[in-house]
Amino acid sequence: MDELKAFHFDECPSINWKSKIMEPFPWDSVGPNEQTWIQKDKKFESNFFSQIVVINSVINNYFRLNKYKSRKRDTLLYQQWKENYPFAKTVVEGHEGAWREVVKKHASFHQNGDIAQAYGLYVFDSRTVECDVFLHTIEKIIPSKIEKTTKRGKIRFHDMPKTKRYDLYQYYVYSSLNKIINDLFAVLPCERVFINGLIDSHENHQPVLSCVVERKEHKQKRCPKRTLEKHRNMVTFKKRSGFYPLNSVYSPEILLKEKE
Repeated sequence: MDELKAFHFDECPSINWKSKIMEPFPWDSVGPNEQTWIQKDKKFESNFFSQIVVINSVINNYFRLNKYKSRKRDTLLYQQWKENYPFAKTVVEGHEGAWREVVKKHASFHQNGDIAQAYGLYVFDSRTVECDVFLHTIEKIIPSKIEKTTKRGKIRFHDMPKTKRYDLYQYYVYSSLNKIINDLFAVLPCERVFINGLIDSHENHQPVLSCVVERKEHKQKRCPKRTLEKHRNMVTFKKRSGFYPLNSVYSPEILLKEKE
């Protein structure tokens, strides 16, 4: 049960897409690896033994070989950058297809089936992404019975108190959405995330939490609920009845146009 409240602790490696579109070095100049060995060669201090013809020849061959190897590494580095540049450029420019591919390949939230049933990703502009998350229902994710062991070692099952069950589900929802937000900021060059948590089936889903998170204001706290409460959010939750469906959610089409 503790795992359901701690999805947001699982960090996803971040990607700097802007650095990926920067040329590693000018093609008509010496590459970084070769330059390192050129500097080593220049800084090498000769001594009595290195001045002996045979030893001097070995040293020269050593530096020449390493410069050649480093030149090949630089060539490979440049070729890889050239191959990856077109895709990286579409990511930086905010192409929806590229962002979806990045999330599918590099984000980790969808690899854990306990976090959500499915998700939908939509790109509003090169700074904004919207994500609809189809969460598991309370019946599927939180057990209704608690297992207890008696003094005689026998196992008994008791009904879990409603308030405790709803409280666990609340933290599952916040932790799941928090994890997805963290992943999106890690793998995409977006500056804001519109996220909606939906419950029930794909055909009959109901939003229960809607939140707008700005990257520059996003500070991860130990408690996922406190983290998201710091941002603009819509939610109705009661201890004895749980989440209530929302009549509306935050939309980038409406919210961002109001700022213009």
